[in-house]
Amino acid sequence: MGKILNNRNIKVISLLILFVMMSSSVYVISQSANSYPASTSITIISYNGNDANGILAFEHGQVAFYAYAVPPSEYTALPPGAKAYLMPSTYYDVLVNPLNTTFGFNPFQFQQVRFALNFIVNRTYFVDNILHGYGIPSITLYAGEQCILHLQNTLAKYAYIHYNFTYANETIYKVLTAHGAQYINGKWYYNGKPITVYVFVRTDATVRREYAEYFITQLERLGFTVQQVQGNLQKEISFVYGSDPANTTWDILIEAWGGTYGYYDAGLPEGLYSTLAGDAPFSSYYGLTFGTYNDTKYESPLLLSEANELDNWSLTLIQSKFTSAQQYYQLVNDLVNVGINMSVRIGLGMSLTPEYVLPNINGVYPNYAQGTLLNFQTYLSIINGTYPNITIGVRYLSQGSANPGVGFTDSYTDEIANGLFTPQYLTIPGSGYPVPYIYTYKIVNLTPNAVVPVPSNALWWNPVKQEITKVPPNTTAQMAVIYNLAPLINNDKWADGQNITLADIIYQYIVASEMSLNSSNPIYDSEASSAYGPSLQTIKGFKIINSTAIEIWGNDWFFDPTEAVTSLFLAFNPLGYAEEPAGGYFPWQVYVGMKTVVAEGKAAWSEGTAQSKGIDWLNLVSPTDVGYIISALQNVSTNGYIPKSLIEVENLSNITLVTPQQAIAGYQAAINFMKSYGNAMIGDGPFILVAWNPSASPPYAKLVKNPYFHLMPPSIALSMPAIYSVSLSVPSTVTAGEVLNGTVMGTTAGSTLAQPAPNVVVHLELLYTNGSVIASYQETTGTNGQFSFMIPPNLSPGSYVVTVSAYQNTSILINPVTYTLIVLPAITTTTSTTTSTTTTTSTSTSIITSTTTSVSTVISTLISTITITKSTSTIGYLAGIIVLVIIVIILLVLLLMRRR
Repeated sequence: MGKILNNRNIKVISLLILFVMMSSSVYVISQSANSYPASTSITIISYNGNDANGILAFEHGQVAFYAYAVPPSEYTALPPGAKAYLMPSTYYDVLVNPLNTTFGFNPFQFQQVRFALNFIVNRTYFVDNILHGYGIPSITLYAGEQCILHLQNTLAKYAYIHYNFTYANETIYKVLTAHGAQYINGKWYYNGKPITVYVFVRTDATVRREYAEYFITQLERLGFTVQQVQGNLQKEISFVYGSDPANTTWDILIEAWGGTYGYYDAGLPEGLYSTLAGDAPFSSYYGLTFGTYNDTKYESPLLLSEANELDNWSLTLIQSKFTSAQQYYQLVNDLVNVGINMSVRIGLGMSLTPEYVLPNINGVYPNYAQGTLLNFQTYLSIINGTYPNITIGVRYLSQGSANPGVGFTDSYTDEIANGLFTPQYLTIPGSGYPVPYIYTYKIVNLTPNAVVPVPSNALWWNPVKQEITKVPPNTTAQMAVIYNLAPLINNDKWADGQNITLADIIYQYIVASEMSLNSSNPIYDSEASSAYGPSLQTIKGFKIINSTAIEIWGNDWFFDPTEAVTSLFLAFNPLGYAEEPAGGYFPWQVYVGMKTVVAEGKAAWSEGTAQSKGIDWLNLVSPTDVGYIISALQNVSTNGYIPKSLIEVENLSNITLVTPQQAIAGYQAAINFMKSYGNAMIGDGPFILVAWNPSASPPYAKLVKNPYFHLMPPSIALSMPAIYSVSLSVPSTVTAGEVLNGTVMGTTAGSTLAQPAPNVVVHLELLYTNGSVIASYQETTGTNGQFSFMIPPNLSPGSYVVTVSAYQNTSILINPVTYTLIVLPAITTTTSTTTSTTTTTSTSTSIITSTTTSVSTVISTLISTITITKSTSTIGYLAGIIVLVIIVIILLVLLLMRRR
């Protein structure tokens, strides 16, 4: 449901990463501009949540693929030659209601109880048994992303967390009894009534349902009475995210988030740990519960304090008030540390479940940042080797609403929209690194300090006056960037055939500001304010350069220039919510229609506002809402209405953006499109939505090639990712200074053949058994995928842990493999020779003396080591005993020899 930006390991990858990646060997589909998209039409069939039917259709070759990550065990027989695409598609966590509810006693109002759940969620069980091994367990929101390399010191604090039911049970008993609860005959009671935990169970999602059933057994073992609340995504959105946690009947929800993987991913904790994105079930002084409810008076002082901390740090990140990469990552560490402690969202892990594709289908891209095969690159390139048309199966056409305000909140709607709208930037499929797409740019200024003067003739949306004005005197910024949108304007048109102009770009900024920055505006929405307000406030001004170029000033500095540039433009044009980076572009005339409908109270941008007012959640594929928009446009089209704000921009800039004749033509084109196709999804992407029929049997949508689309993608955005596996040869015992050898194998997406992977970065972390980091190492694999790791010569005897990860610039997926090292002291022996030299005698004497004085120390160390090992490995325990016996015998022999 969320959309986030990403992080980087600047120690490993320089800011010249694009040059490195462009010069590397990557798979690129070579096509001319006129050949995009590669397919003539795409039919999308919905199976209404029935995965079995979707799988069966794929097995019989009726769909190119079923666009949902289903555990492989659900398939009975794959078509011969079927290709598997793995990607970090879905992040799973346990959402806990931290407020005491009005209807009963919520045990999770106590942070110690919530934190204790970490010991029963059983992440290993989740990955091994629910995901069938296709996943990466994680205690935090980050799983598989490069950012975790910067979180080691924080994550090390929680290395002791593992499945421990006894510890969880004892902790919960201690806390609840101290607050008046009674534990009687294995059941919890409060004021004589059973303590009931309400668990929302997604009946339409296999993974979430199966894990919820497991977690319920854990809660029942703890003594809670559990009541299931069953429903699909639509019910979840209204029942959980649309309710006030202080007055509701849910306590636990197993969440699933698509598109959470990213390169710079501070937005992940900003959006899911803090309240600023409207996704948290608690309030701070900055953000509301689920973007709607102020529950600060119901929250414990600790929860409110932590919420304010999280939001303060998040705002510092959002507003770019850090001055270095080190400060940036420290803020991310602070967010993660408090987020784990708060335990409102308890991490489970990221799925790597394969999605299978028929062998005759090519041009499919697993995009890590979006977590779906139905991404922009796939829409561009997918092709059937036999026919020009393709049929794809999906779980649902939509479980939410399609509107660029606070719609696009469900992955199903987003996946179809990905083919209809051109994103501001693309992400490299296997890394999530941003690549500007619709514009070229020139950085005028980039500084961590807000010292860049914004010229007095620059413009901005004045939230107090609620109109476009010149910027206030002495306005400064951190960045100034000139964006030339010629690639978009010269190579693309709207789906209704009208030209794209700067008016469309500027008006989106205006509409986003109207709905977000002042609650007295008739189209204001509190959820939109939470989602877009902080970013829009970083915009300090803009200025039109010419018919295709605009200069923007803002406080969105970042240590990576590419990320800074894409982030600043995203702050200026943020609409689209969770859809692919700002995929909310529509002709400005369509925004006029949507604004009219919202201002007249016929529909709302967000579901929460719609529910509270009892009106429609604005949906551009709903016949009712489309009818409202057509009516609104018909009322203004005859006189060529141009919004006052656009006229203000023209007057203050002395530049004409749109004439009344162009306005009339645009209105009429939009009206004709909507009447012809029954929807208002007038985008600028490679396809046009020509049919949307959710009530048919089966429900379907049809997309046809957009004849107006001629925008070429950057070649680096079409690099095919690979999954890397690591093996490190670790004997049962090792000695300090010993060299261990390992191999990295890589499997390209769509292939089952693993090959040695050269030029891959190998990251190693050496840790104490309590998780504290001793040292970090970095190696690069050779031609045969080999690397080596030397155990530090000065490492004391004992038990240690080493984690190993492998990745490349175009395929960054951190999936650490953990090994236990049993380090023994180095034992040096002497060799008898017929000729004795002074050096040999000296060395021999030194050995014997050392042995004599350290026998008790060595034995004590070994016993300690074996004791540690026993708890984790029976084999290691036996091996330790054998080694101990052998060494004791050797030492005794040496002592006896010396006595002679």
